[in-house]
Amino acid sequence: MEVAGSAVGIASLGIQVCQGLLAYFDSWKDYGYDVAEARNSVSDLHDKLVLLEDNLQTGGLDAKRAARVTSCVQSCKDGIQDLGKKLDDLQKYSKPDGLRQKARAEIQKAVYPFRKDTLTKLRGNVADVRERLKLALQVLQLSVLQSDRWRKIVDWLAPSDPWTNHRLARDRHEPHTGDWLLQSPTYLNWKAGQSRHLWICGKAGCGKTVLSSTMIEDVKKLCDTDENLGKFGLGAFYFTFSDKQKQSYEDLLRSLVGQLAWKPNGIALLQRAYEESSRGRPGKDEMEKILLLSLQAYDQVFLALDALDESPEENDIRQTMLERLEKLVQNACNVKLLATSREVRDIQESMEMLRTERINVADSKVDKDIRKYVVSELSKDRRLSRLSDKTTSLIEDTLSARADGMFRWAYCQIQELKRLKSAKPKYIEDVLRTLPKTLDETYERILCAIEERYRPEALTLLRWITYSKYPLTLGQLAEAAIIDPSDEGTVHIDNRGDIEDSVDILSGLILVYEEDDGYERDDFYDTAEEDDGDNTVDSHNTDDIQDLFSNHKSRCSDDADTGSFTHRFNAQSKVRLAHFSIKEYLDSERILDGTAKGFHLDAASEHRFLAQSCMTYLMHCSNDTATPSTKEDREPYPLLGLSASSWYYHSFDKLEWLEMKLSRESSFDPRPGPAIYFASYLGFCKVVEKLLARGADTNAQGGFYGNALQAASLTGRLDLAELLLARGAEANASGGSYGSALQAASRGGHKIIVERLLTAGADVNAQGGYCGNALQAAALNGSIEVVEGLLSTGADVNAQGGFYGTALAAAAFEGSIEVVERLLIAGADVNVPGGEYGNALQAAAGVGSVEVVEMLLVAKANVNAQGGEYGNALQAAASAGFMEVVERLLAAGADVNAQGGYYGSALQGAKGWHYEEIVNMLLAAGAVPMENEQP
Repeated sequence: MEVAGSAVGIASLGIQVCQGLLAYFDSWKDYGYDVAEARNSVSDLHDKLVLLEDNLQTGGLDAKRAARVTSCVQSCKDGIQDLGKKLDDLQKYSKPDGLRQKARAEIQKAVYPFRKDTLTKLRGNVADVRERLKLALQVLQLSVLQSDRWRKIVDWLAPSDPWTNHRLARDRHEPHTGDWLLQSPTYLNWKAGQSRHLWICGKAGCGKTVLSSTMIEDVKKLCDTDENLGKFGLGAFYFTFSDKQKQSYEDLLRSLVGQLAWKPNGIALLQRAYEESSRGRPGKDEMEKILLLSLQAYDQVFLALDALDESPEENDIRQTMLERLEKLVQNACNVKLLATSREVRDIQESMEMLRTERINVADSKVDKDIRKYVVSELSKDRRLSRLSDKTTSLIEDTLSARADGMFRWAYCQIQELKRLKSAKPKYIEDVLRTLPKTLDETYERILCAIEERYRPEALTLLRWITYSKYPLTLGQLAEAAIIDPSDEGTVHIDNRGDIEDSVDILSGLILVYEEDDGYERDDFYDTAEEDDGDNTVDSHNTDDIQDLFSNHKSRCSDDADTGSFTHRFNAQSKVRLAHFSIKEYLDSERILDGTAKGFHLDAASEHRFLAQSCMTYLMHCSNDTATPSTKEDREPYPLLGLSASSWYYHSFDKLEWLEMKLSRESSFDPRPGPAIYFASYLGFCKVVEKLLARGADTNAQGGFYGNALQAASLTGRLDLAELLLARGAEANASGGSYGSALQAASRGGHKIIVERLLTAGADVNAQGGYCGNALQAAALNGSIEVVEGLLSTGADVNAQGGFYGTALAAAAFEGSIEVVERLLIAGADVNVPGGEYGNALQAAAGVGSVEVVEMLLVAKANVNAQGGEYGNALQAAASAGFMEVVERLLAAGADVNAQGGYYGSALQGAKGWHYEEIVNMLLAAGAVPMENEQP
């Protein structure tokens, strides 16, 4: 902080000097262009210094970044001091005083403060300081964006990532297509500020999203210029029919806050909301407040919103989005809106309300771009690039002429040409002669070309891709194909196929892409730290924020047809329908009039199908008696997380089906139990509510964990625990693996549930179950907070029972130094015998915890205490290969020849596992081989 403090001091000095210069020049600003120009350069420097000071005062710089920033700022010190001297010199001259002084202005320019070379030198000094500050500002910006604080806030906020869609669009952009739009007077006037809002509208398939990405790239360049860096902001959002997290106004708000709220004012408010996050994420009103405050940190903000029409009309989602967007834009006077959509009535009315300028995507303009696209695609394909000039020209002319302004149509026809088994001119001419006229006809042909044997699977895949709550990965889609939710419900594990089967079956209808939603990369800061002598940084404002959202690569599924990739995709590659128009066709009544009617999708039917599929899969996963709680546990079940989090979204009224399945599936749990138990175990809160409404007994016994309250307590479902207690669940009900709900909650380390159960009257010293009592369960979990809470409410620190015998032995086995220390302070007897390991010292020695062993020995643990599976601590450590523990026990006086336990002696235990170093250590300490044992 001391290093960063010197930088704050220099910035503060610079601000004072600039304010003095501005005050002086303001009195002369009407006296000539050259004076006004000098004044503007000083004003710009002042703004950058203020931005620097604000960022420095937010804190959080590590030593490396602080040193980098300070170095940059200190390089400005001489320049700022020179400007201070100039200010002192200028202030020797009187300021203009009314008309008489103005009349003398031209004469006055001939003397010192207003000579041309003086003003030029002043502007040069200002420019030099401003340039030196640029690197410091960029490093600070990276510091904010890459700080743990910001990353945690972004993780909590969970903003939708617009840059995945943006890069997908850029991947499909051909060079120089869309240039007509960037050069149009309407767009240039909007960009220059002569109009505030701009709406690009056009029909389905005309390439609006790619045009959107082209404009966003152009605006990014404007925002990232030296002049505008830090002053101009860019927020982008792509509404997406295939992703439920990119459709509503709330999705838009969270994404824009994630992109724009990193500056001091916005991040302060967001930080406050994060710190109060026990009540969940902010609602729309609070999020709007955060966004509006964040927008004020910029001189100008461009909001680029693509595909407004892909926000769904159901449940007034789109209407709400449009209405609140209008108010947001009206309340933020520095916002310039750029929107794209088809020309639909509600969007048109909203755009008229905002008085947007409008550009229609004309067929004549797009057709020229389509020709460029066709030429490029033909040249990139291995076979089609070898066609004769005559055939190539025929393809280019035919597709350009017939496309009718639809990129999507042209794309589909090129894929059809690529799929030809032979590229002879006669076959190409056949295709061109029978081209479908519309997108509907194109999709009908693609669907009907799917072989009969694959059609049931194709329909299942389309159902999942079209209606899934979340975008699917190829691994998840392959798993979805083996679920049969009909009748009893079956998951055909033996029928699993390759993850790329769906790509081949649905070729032409889907888009496959890769994305990484993590925040692991730090290469942007590394770039800033590289000192190659030129003091430059390669990254800028919008790129830094973009890369925090995701590191992403994408490829269209049809790229594989060209043989461009040896390994095309992986199980984490994501998949969606290639275009909004495909979903519209599958959902429409129009498909019923053609030969592809078997692929018609009905929203209600498909949601029911997905709900039953998710439930069937959850039942299948639960056949394993071990609850899949870790990432490794879940690997065999790629669809588990998605099914658990979205089954109810798809469910209309499938309670009867679920209740039947839960009650009947004894393999779901080692012990049969009622539906309310299994629903609580799986965390199905709404199902529990409905079961209770139908009279289910909250205290019904059954299942591995005894009852619904114990199952909910173990899995950490506070909402369910509250619900069950409110509806009469007995806090002290006994039975089940953990004996009581309190012991289960303690084993899970769920502090709030423990507190709620104690408030409800749970006995803190109740005995029974695997851990014997709640304190032993909490100690085994290693949760110091739960241990503290139980001790403060009267838990017996020396209570005996359970697998580990005592809480101290359980904590020793866990290796939790903090819990062991707290139990000893509370009076735990270090030598109480009992449990699987006989005593606490043997438990610690058996897991190799040197620190805990040391702590127990200091607390007077008997190093030669007998009992437990290994007889004594030395045998436990030796047979497990923990040489450092063996050494410490021997130093504490452990009997090297003590007999008993599983191996008979420490020496036998070490020999049995071939721990030669320990064997030698024991022999050196005087260990004597037992009879019939080789020395």
